[in-house]
Amino acid sequence: MFKNSRGIRVGMFVAGAFVLAATTACSPQTSATSAPQPGTSDAVASSSGGSGQGSVEADGNSNTQGSSGSAGSSTRQDCGVDVLKLTMGESNGAAGHIYAPIQFTNIGSTTCTLSSAPGVSYVGSGGRQIGEPAKRVIKDRPVISLAPGDTASAPFLFSPVAHMNPEDCGAEAAEGLRVYPPNSKAAMFLPLPGAMGCTTFTQDSDYAQVGVVQAGPNNTVIG
Repeated sequence: MFKNSRGIRVGMFVAGAFVLAATTACSPQTSATSAPQPGTSDAVASSSGGSGQGSVEADGNSNTQGSSGSAGSSTRQDCGVDVLKLTMGESNGAAGHIYAPIQFTNIGSTTCTLSSAPGVSYVGSGGRQIGEPAKRVIKDRPVISLAPGDTASAPFLFSPVAHMNPEDCGAEAAEGLRVYPPNSKAAMFLPLPGAMGCTTFTQDSDYAQVGVVQAGPNNTVIG
């Protein structure tokens, strides 16, 4: 399932300056609806599990205590790609990394929940994954109750090395991010025009990390 989107930009840290580029965050938001493959300005949902979910977890306990209105595991309804709008919020940079919130908005008619970290990976033409998925950093799993119209977000951290020194990481042009909402086997596509992904970095390199979903639209702190 796909959703129409508008252009987005992402902050780049280049030669000591924080520059806005048309790649990995900031500005008009991206949504999700039915459409074809990445390469358009549409957000993509795929029924295949796997590549974006196969990331390593820095995992702590498996707690399901709520943070924005808790829900018991027996009654909670996970938010699926059919009721989520996917966007990326404004980015900021520090110590050679960029931080940006991956935002999930409930566009359905009933309350649903999100818990744990999404699966995130860079993808190129035709949805081909570029490099390793972002490392999922999970210390706990608050259950976020998302009423219709509410937005929660997962902090996403990445290095701009692919743009600054592409030869250092085997950089390839990416069309955006494949994002698996927590506990979902279907994915959404977040277009990032001009983005670059690294092919040689491992998950232990801290090139890209994603944290657990938290209440509110602007979470950028992992851990």
